[in-house]
Amino acid sequence: MKPIDPRPVLLLLAGLTLSGAALAEEPREAAPSEDATPLIDPAAMQALERMGAYLRGLQSFSVKAEDTLDEVLESGQKIQLTKTVELQARRPDRLRADVETDRKARELYYDGRNFTLVAPESRYYTTIPAPPTIRETLEYLQAKYDVEFPLADLFLWGESGDDSGAIQEAMRVGASRIAGQLADHYAFRQADVDWQIWIAQGEAPLPLRYVITSKDVEGEPQFTANLSWDTTAKPEEAVFSFTPTKDDHPITIVVTDDAPATP
Repeated sequence: MKPIDPRPVLLLLAGLTLSGAALAEEPREAAPSEDATPLIDPAAMQALERMGAYLRGLQSFSVKAEDTLDEVLESGQKIQLTKTVELQARRPDRLRADVETDRKARELYYDGRNFTLVAPESRYYTTIPAPPTIRETLEYLQAKYDVEFPLADLFLWGESGDDSGAIQEAMRVGASRIAGQLADHYAFRQADVDWQIWIAQGEAPLPLRYVITSKDVEGEPQFTANLSWDTTAKPEEAVFSFTPTKDDHPITIVVTDDAPATP
């Protein structure tokens, strides 16, 4: 199988993009007319900035994501896989994710001091010292251990390094309803990735859905996520720490470079 690369899902959401026959721009070879629509609509970029500012202002929340992911077989046939992520956060230094896929389950804990990754079915876990903030921990896990925390992009939108400078095209598609909630539908394009995002209308511009198409992978597989939010959630301290039992077995996590294994 040729799976979709998961890294754009976490690193490019603040600067991904959309394409498609129904929404295609004029051919690039055509000479632009004086009234041609700009490739980057400033309003679409402003919508991303507003969403990012709102997300950064949330001090605690929970969100559930229902994902689908394409895998492309050697024959070209697409196989769709599903994943559920339940994430709880409390800024600046508490994070918890429970992940269930077609193939496995994982629990991830960050309590401001340590990061713990648990495989609940096999009862194995690993714990490592972690930096003092969510943002630093997400970057550290990616760089040191090649671990990508689910929905990490929610903490990167609007921050330095969000890759929004890679956006080549941006536009507003129109209004939609996501689970009964009015949302604005935007489309963006980067060199190797097309993506769409639906942002809730009103005073809480939360991302409700996004679709990512990997154009540099044969078969152009897609990743889709639908998000359900609770911005009033205040998770208890115990949520963010893992306490092993006598049946849980510690293992060592692999370091991906030659740097020290602690931050």
